[in-house]
Amino acid sequence: MSVGQNIRKVRELKNLTQSYVARQLGITVAAYSRIERDRTNIGLKRLRQIAAALDTDAATILNFREQEIFGIQALITEIRLLREEIKAKR
Repeated sequence: MSVGQNIRKVRELKNLTQSYVARQLGITVAAYSRIERDRTNIGLKRLRQIAAALDTDAATILNFREQEIFGIQALITEIRLLREEIKAKR
């Protein structure tokens, strides 16, 4: 995936809107949308600003792997279900 796609996925996982992130960056929603669609190049400084707005770091965005995130989520869900099952048996 591209950097823009990674930014979008992280934003969506955090349940944030483009409007919110754009406001944090002091840019228009249209300008932010172009970033997510890889229509504009961003430098490291802007990437760090975006990461801060998403409450993460640049490395997380650059190394984002959707499969890993959802694999972990599936494991967490399974653990919760097992805990509930154990509680129900007591």
